[in-house]
Amino acid sequence: MPPAPHHRPARRVDARPLVRPERRARLLLALVLAVLVVFAGRLVQVQAVDARAVADQALADRMGLEQVLLAPRGEILDADGDVLATSVERRDVVADPVIVGEYSRTGDDGEVVSSGVDGAVDDLAGLLDLDPADVRSALTREGTRWSVVTKGITPELWARVDALGVPGITSEQRWAREYPGGPLAGNVLGYTGYSASGDDEDAGLGGVEAVMDDELAGTDGSQRVERGRMGQAIPMGENDRVDPVPGEDVRLTIDRDLQWTAQERASAMREEADAEWVSVVALEVGTGHVLALAESPTVDPNDFASADPSQLGSRAVSDVFEPGSTSKVVTAAAALEEGVVDPLSRFTVPYTWEAPNGQSFRDSHHHEVEHKTFAGVIGESSNTGTVQAGDRLTREQRHEYMERFGFGQRTGIELPGETAGILAAADDWDARQQYTVLFGQGVSVNALQAAEVYATIANDGVRIPPRLVAGTVDPDGTEHEAAPAAGVRAVSEETAQQVSTMLEGVVAEGTGDAAAIDGYRVAGKTGTAEAPDASGGYSGYTSSFIGYAPADDPQVVVAVIVQRPQNGFYGGQVAAPVFKDVMTYALTSRGVPPSTEPARLYPQDW
Repeated sequence: MPPAPHHRPARRVDARPLVRPERRARLLLALVLAVLVVFAGRLVQVQAVDARAVADQALADRMGLEQVLLAPRGEILDADGDVLATSVERRDVVADPVIVGEYSRTGDDGEVVSSGVDGAVDDLAGLLDLDPADVRSALTREGTRWSVVTKGITPELWARVDALGVPGITSEQRWAREYPGGPLAGNVLGYTGYSASGDDEDAGLGGVEAVMDDELAGTDGSQRVERGRMGQAIPMGENDRVDPVPGEDVRLTIDRDLQWTAQERASAMREEADAEWVSVVALEVGTGHVLALAESPTVDPNDFASADPSQLGSRAVSDVFEPGSTSKVVTAAAALEEGVVDPLSRFTVPYTWEAPNGQSFRDSHHHEVEHKTFAGVIGESSNTGTVQAGDRLTREQRHEYMERFGFGQRTGIELPGETAGILAAADDWDARQQYTVLFGQGVSVNALQAAEVYATIANDGVRIPPRLVAGTVDPDGTEHEAAPAAGVRAVSEETAQQVSTMLEGVVAEGTGDAAAIDGYRVAGKTGTAEAPDASGGYSGYTSSFIGYAPADDPQVVVAVIVQRPQNGFYGGQVAAPVFKDVMTYALTSRGVPPSTEPARLYPQDW
């Protein structure tokens, strides 16, 4: 019988799983708890430990770009505080092209009447009076979130633009310079524009605006505001602002009304005489204050860009001319001060006179031999008589007194481009020039220097540099007066008084009778000099009259310079009438009382 088959022992089946359910549950619970701990830790870190840093970063992300808050320039004022130059607020309209398309405007009935870019273009172009194509270009410019729509609109117009509610349309404040008087004192005030570096669009570029730029320019501020996703400012959001500080006001010595009168008369005479240009200077005796500095032609600083560049400066300080007979007062003062003549010294005055070195000189018009006192020589403006008197002075003395009266030196006036004039060294004068300087040829001055000579005589022989700036005013109203200019004695009081009496004779009995003013004693001098040209020769004349009043108590000096007049050329013809009108206004407007005693004049003949 075969053996029974072999049977493998049956395997015992264990009913329990390899991983118990309760163990799995504990593992899952531990994992969940670990995750929760991590999240809780992070939450604690974010809300407690790093809360400030996270909040600051979120706020920084919402804050817009820093916007510069431009400071307004200070005002330029006349002597009485009237505004000659000021800054007015203007707005530049800018767009964020990314969100402009969300624009929607509804009518009174609630229906949408304008929407999208097309609607924004139509509404903005109509309101701003712009070409729709230009507005569309600004609103659809790609690759930027800042695009200029237009510049320089008024705050009132911006308010109407803002009321449209076009998304992304904002404005940036700027300041525009305005000159309420238009061309009034245009050559003095100057103008503003972009600086040479291009980083300042409101920099002083001419006149007082340039010289006093540091005082007039303020300090810009800045601002950043919290903005929403669409770029709109969040009401009541964060506002990081540093206010701008306005510039200081600058108060001038200019009398606005006198400036206007001088400017009007200069313009009228330029047209009447068909002259190249006319300058009128008015100075206050004793202070050097410039009361008027008028030019014709002049410029309107509101539109300086269209002006002839040659007219942008002040000719009264930048252009030179040979003063002619008005500078004979320097020769007279020098001769009197040195004692080589007195007002009654006798001179035989021919039409032509030959100097010891053989140089020949003549008077402006033919006449027989005359017998004149020195006062009569000056009164009739005789070249031959003046040269005879001046020949008693050495070369060095002639030069010294011209320097004493300011020739060849800048006055220091607060204007750019001032010339020192031309005064050669005495050793450089040739055989003829050593005499011609005695009657104002071969030497050159500007109009302000010429006026300063007469202000020195009127101020009893003390020369005070002319000044244009009276002081500054801080934004808080604190005033700072400019330090008074120090005077320097040029000649003695006695010499100045003698010259003054001789100048009264010029107006009362000599060549300056057209400058006489009823009720006032006037001292002054005519001048008619050949005008140098670019070729090195002479063409035309420089006609002038300079004087002061009342001669018995001098208050105001007025100088009138007429360059190359075509209709008349003697100073007594074209310059003296302008002097009379300007001086008459100056005296009456300032309340200067008339003279109470008649002049005691020196005899003109012997």
